[in-house]
Amino acid sequence: MADLPLFPLPEAVVFPGMTIPLYVFEERYKRLVRICKESEDSRFVIALVRPPGQVSDGSPPAHYPVGTFMKILSIEENPDGTFFLLAHGRERCRIEVCRGEEIPDLDGHRRPLYHIADCPEPIGRDDPNQERVAAWDALETFRVYAERFFPTHAKRQIEDALPEDLLYQASFICANVRLPAESRQVLLEAETLGQRFHLVRQLMLERLRPGRSSCPS
Repeated sequence: MADLPLFPLPEAVVFPGMTIPLYVFEERYKRLVRICKESEDSRFVIALVRPPGQVSDGSPPAHYPVGTFMKILSIEENPDGTFFLLAHGRERCRIEVCRGEEIPDLDGHRRPLYHIADCPEPIGRDDPNQERVAAWDALETFRVYAERFFPTHAKRQIEDALPEDLLYQASFICANVRLPAESRQVLLEAETLGQRFHLVRQLMLERLRPGRSSCPS
């Protein structure tokens, strides 16, 4: 496939290894599902939409520059033509829009479905020993974070589900720490895996400071 359809979302940042459900109801994204069904690898891309205040008038699609390749695991078509998807996050990618197509919606308006170039953006890897130290520090902080903010049964589930691979371990921590979407995007865009561990640890420590009794959803 020369390009991949783009599914922009206002609050979702997907890390490699994450599996998420999606409900697809707009005509342009139904078109995305059909494109994926017809392709050999059924991939599309999820990218976080920038807040309105960060977008200039007349600018191209307001997406952050890094998103995630998604692989569709299952598709359920509903009687009304909408879809339930289960999609799995793979490698992150660079968002470079190469074309758009106008899809008529039910209200008569034509809305764009953008396609991006197939541009992987693999995260940099550090010295393995440094990565393990960074991962250990982040995981220990995450356990303290979970002790404070998660119910007992959730803490047990987290320990059981924690991946061994450091890349997916970082994704697991980033996905389970309660952060605003913009902070998750910063973690997705980290230059190296060690930096991702360091950044998420700093964000957890900030929320563990004395006097911080609540955690953002």
